Amino acid sequence: MTSVLSALFFLVLFSSIRCEADDWAAGINFRTNSLFETYKNTYWLDTLRPISILLSYLGVGITNNTNYYPITILLLFISVAGLFVYFIYKLLQQVFTFDMQTPFSKLLLFCFSILLVMSLYFITTNRLEIFGWMSASINHLVPIVFVFFAAYILLKEYKKSDYLYLSICVFFIGGAAEHIAASVIAVIAVCSFLFFYNKPNKRDLFRQHKAFFVKLIFFGALLSVFFLFTAITPGAWLRYNNTQQYVKVHSPERSLEVLNTFKLLIKPYKLMALAFLFFVWVFFVKTFSFRLKINVHWKYLVASLVAVTITTSVFSVFCYNTLKIDRMWFVFDATAFIIISILILQFISDKKLRDIFTYLGAVYVLSMVVFFDARHMPALYHFSTEYDKIISYLQKQKGGEVAIVDSFPPHDLVTQARLTSDPEDSFNVAFCKFYGIKAKIIVKHPYNE
Repeated sequence: MTSVLSALFFLVLFSSIRCEADDWAAGINFRTNSLFETYKNTYWLDTLRPISILLSYLGVGITNNTNYYPITILLLFISVAGLFVYFIYKLLQQVFTFDMQTPFSKLLLFCFSILLVMSLYFITTNRLEIFGWMSASINHLVPIVFVFFAAYILLKEYKKSDYLYLSICVFFIGGAAEHIAASVIAVIAVCSFLFFYNKPNKRDLFRQHKAFFVKLIFFGALLSVFFLFTAITPGAWLRYNNTQQYVKVHSPERSLEVLNTFKLLIKPYKLMALAFLFFVWVFFVKTFSFRLKINVHWKYLVASLVAVTITTSVFSVFCYNTLKIDRMWFVFDATAFIIISILILQFISDKKLRDIFTYLGAVYVLSMVVFFDARHMPALYHFSTEYDKIISYLQKQKGGEVAIVDSFPPHDLVTQARLTSDPEDSFNVAFCKFYGIKAKIIVKHPYNE
């Protein structure tokens, strides 16, 4: 029941996502440039993120009719979320030894996979952007989804086709936000060093796990090459210089704000999210008779978290002169999610849990999802329907007129366009161009003023 309610929430959330400024720019570009031309221009003029361009095209470039965008974006997000659930499902089958003789057992495991995605959603520092904004989701969520797939491919029994799948993973991980690929490379390097450090027979150890390490070397090397290819393009440096100019003009007094960033990552609501994740794993242990195939030493967990933290910090400071770009820390959230899950499993897997404890956990998990759905699903539905009505009204206005909108609806868990009371504002102009609105628009009460 909890997994069904979680899936229903994601369906309503994804159907409520509307385009933001970066999405407008992508959509307008695709109306004048082909997909190939966009790749070529981006190489010279902007940061080359191949997967970002491809998925943006599927979202807002495959058609010029903006009335279809809610559908294309919904299909894009459902595909990403579906793959995420499936990859977690396959990874669970690889990490644990199950008695999966009945279809019902497989269905239950699939339900647990949905609950784990919901757990990650609750833990996410900036879930509004990561799960509620097409551009940010493509650049930050999609690569994490394929990190899980890569982990499954690396751990599974060796097949020649694994190299093809790992190459696909490299494209999706390395073709989006650069710091995620760099974080994955850093984790591979640090954990590999720790694995072989102080071991007397390194060559024999390598031979013992040869199939795994051959795939890992292939994946790490290819990801490194692909990362360098996208990171050192002429457009990347142009984008960096433009971003620095933007930061100087709009945020001249930015600082690292280490303490505030730390507070950002440990907000009080995350305690509720951790309790949710804990009880999900409790139900997992109580439901399945399983055996852990892999035991992870704590040093690998600490090293991975430190590597991701340092890598994200370096990229944040280098690109934005601050650590407080919330969406940059999603890779940290995902790493913490994995580490905490491993620690929970190692803590409870060999303990006999009382039934009353399980029942209390069931009440907590179900109540949390019910309350969350009841609070946010009506608000999301209200936002999307009212937003579409405003768009429809504005598209009917004639050129040369000034259309006045009192305000846009509250956007709850998705992003909203930053429109102002100035009809000549660059955001207002881009908004009209994207939606094919001939009139100029004024928003009397912008949500951010």
